[in-house]
Amino acid sequence: SRMLGRVHIYTDMDFRGGDEFSYLPRLRSAYVEVGGFTIGRDVTTFCDLAAAPETIDFQGPNAYNFAFNEMIRYEHSFLRNHLTVGVAAEMPQVSATYGEHFSPIYQRVPDGIAYIQYAWGENRSSHIRASGVIRDMYLHDNVNGKNTTQLGWGAQFSGHIDLGRWVDLYMNGVYGRGITPYIQDLAGAPYDFAYNPSNPERMQTMPMWGWQAAAQINIIPGKMWLAGGYSEVRLEKHNGYLSDNQYHKGDYIFGNAFCNLSPNFTIAVEYLHGSREDMGGSKSSANRVSLMARYNF
Repeated sequence: SRMLGRVHIYTDMDFRGGDEFSYLPRLRSAYVEVGGFTIGRDVTTFCDLAAAPETIDFQGPNAYNFAFNEMIRYEHSFLRNHLTVGVAAEMPQVSATYGEHFSPIYQRVPDGIAYIQYAWGENRSSHIRASGVIRDMYLHDNVNGKNTTQLGWGAQFSGHIDLGRWVDLYMNGVYGRGITPYIQDLAGAPYDFAYNPSNPERMQTMPMWGWQAAAQINIIPGKMWLAGGYSEVRLEKHNGYLSDNQYHKGDYIFGNAFCNLSPNFTIAVEYLHGSREDMGGSKSSANRVSLMARYNF
């Protein structure tokens, strides 16, 4: 388009819809890009796509925030693409514990997200990014018969550092209150806000945080590499809320090896160790070994 410039229309899907025992088709992305704007469904703007290592595990590190959302986003680059800024309004997803005095209602205000990123190196292969999200979450006060809101917020620092041909470093750290959709281990859990046990007529947002760090060693750059990393998520008790059997901490440790046998064919092996600790101190863990053969066409 001569007036609008280049227009991109993109859509993709997978077969991970439904519950864990089904493989229903699921729409991942469906958006239009034009003039710096992205309109439609894409990976949330609070996610730094280049800040996590490649894993066979579809979810990836538990403190990462890879998720799809409906949005309107604007991005612009300055200084020969070294500096990039972005702002977005995204569809809110709220999961909370309401108790008897409150009840859920339709969300009216989109989540506001912004980031600033600085990139350097050959082909801008290294970068650091600071991101923030503000949430105005609606609920109904059954006692007073009116709607009210809870303010959620989050901040994240993330990046990828290319140390020459042989080593890549990845990391992100996130902290906030009421941001469960943006932390993988807490997504869908009812902890955006909860009633105060000492005064059930008052609501409170819940504090939460997480971080992940990983390194990739390029044995044969572009063809064979080893990677490993650690990730941790914590949900903190606030004003006595959260019983002994509720989530407190999750750990994620991985190590993998990838080999590109040809430009289109990749094989890989991966070991995962995951653990969960409840507020009462009880803990359980699991181990998994995965194999992958992938052909791109």
